[in-house]
Amino acid sequence: MNESSAMEMAASEATASNDSVPRAYSFHPVRGCNMCGASPGRSKVLGMRLDRSIGRWPRAKRGIAVSVCRCGVCGLVYSDPQPQPRSVQDHYGIPPETYWRSITSEVPESYFASQIAIAKRLVHFTSGMSALDIGVGLGNATVQLSRAGFHVHGVEPSTPFRSFALERTGLSADRIRNASIETAEFQPSSFDFITFGAVLEHLYDPAGCLARAMRWLKPDGILHVEVPSSDHLISKLINLYFKAAGSSFVTNLSPMHSPFHLYEFTRSSFVLNGAGAGYEVVESAIDVCSIYHFPRWSHGLLRKIMVSSDTGMQLTVWLKKRRR
Repeated sequence: MNESSAMEMAASEATASNDSVPRAYSFHPVRGCNMCGASPGRSKVLGMRLDRSIGRWPRAKRGIAVSVCRCGVCGLVYSDPQPQPRSVQDHYGIPPETYWRSITSEVPESYFASQIAIAKRLVHFTSGMSALDIGVGLGNATVQLSRAGFHVHGVEPSTPFRSFALERTGLSADRIRNASIETAEFQPSSFDFITFGAVLEHLYDPAGCLARAMRWLKPDGILHVEVPSSDHLISKLINLYFKAAGSSFVTNLSPMHSPFHLYEFTRSSFVLNGAGAGYEVVESAIDVCSIYHFPRWSHGLLRKIMVSSDTGMQLTVWLKKRRR
């Protein structure tokens, strides 16, 4: 038995208990950067990530931990090994109100509006163009795309989330499939626009899922991705605090607790992946988003620093499928 097989077998009984919900995992060693293909030897270990929030006193925390690495070529941050649950329902088969902080009765008109405006410009929009929302969640983006004149389909692996979204959107059951992107099936060149809003960081093979989505996209079609940035200033500052406190923990990712993030990305991650995957990055942006774990009086200064240095929380990229 080789070392990797032994590791996976030994870890197959590991169970993380977080938020009073036990979850069983198998652990799979990483054999290269998922986005650019660089070998693990070109990555740096940033520290360890627990199966729960670390809080202010890292040396007092116990639990199951995995190492967190950063690719030295494209900057992708990932866990090694990757903890995989028995079923996606172990993570997301929960009532929507326990996963999202707040759920409004109506989708605000401003929600996803700027993203739709950019999408319409990039695809040279005409009414009735087709769109696919991957990871429908509560259905907010699906609702807005429909309002904007797109003919929308969706994919949602969580059974409770899909049920909520169907009720909210009023779409027929065949328009939102209860499937993951890895198992969903669509005809090639079916969509003008595809969105991965806060989804790609949850997937075990983001490069493979991008390639799959590209097959469903029409030539010159646009794919929108929003993901956590691996250059986030707040993460770096918190990691410095943990180090000063004598801990090897880092705040990057959350593979075994909500919101179950497996990756953080840079623009280079997509540029290098796109070179071999048939797409190009046509636009990108870094957004500061909310600031957590720091006193309110410091937010103004931190925000200015993040804006000027492109070290905000969220990376957005717009990917255009190349014609063959």
